[in-house]
Amino acid sequence: MNATYWGPAMTDSQCAVFHFDVKSMTMRDAQGLAAPDTYASVIFSSLADAERYCQEKITSMPRLGCRIYNCEGTVVRTFVDDVVYAQHHGQPAAKRSLLVGGACLVVGVTCIAVDAWSGWSLIFGVLLGLRFVWAGTMKLADGIAGTLDKRDAGRE
Repeated sequence: MNATYWGPAMTDSQCAVFHFDVKSMTMRDAQGLAAPDTYASVIFSSLADAERYCQEKITSMPRLGCRIYNCEGTVVRTFVDDVVYAQHHGQPAAKRSLLVGGACLVVGVTCIAVDAWSGWSLIFGVLLGLRFVWAGTMKLADGIAGTLDKRDAGRE
């Protein structure tokens, strides 16, 4: 396997592999660390070598994904562990987001209602309630989007 770290230019046959965290979909280095100054790609002399490296990497570190780019910067292929991806981005994750969002909305509305019932003397109740309402709305939106994505994928 002929691998080197990012150099000045790539030839037509070379491929670059970048790593990302499957849960958050954020860039990582080859060890899975989030240090922004170490996002170096790994350059391979052929697509076959890059694919072999990606398979080995996701086998040894399932929470890490790999994306292969060609010399023009176009994504050639993405590798992720399907079980880890489904756990964080699939239908079960969408259902969890719906449940957590609904619970946060109920808690938020309850905090605001208790504050209103007490004559608005518990400012902390309103602040906490508004925070729960905001978080609940965001989680519900994530859950609905995940559910709709699943339905759209089933139509194709």
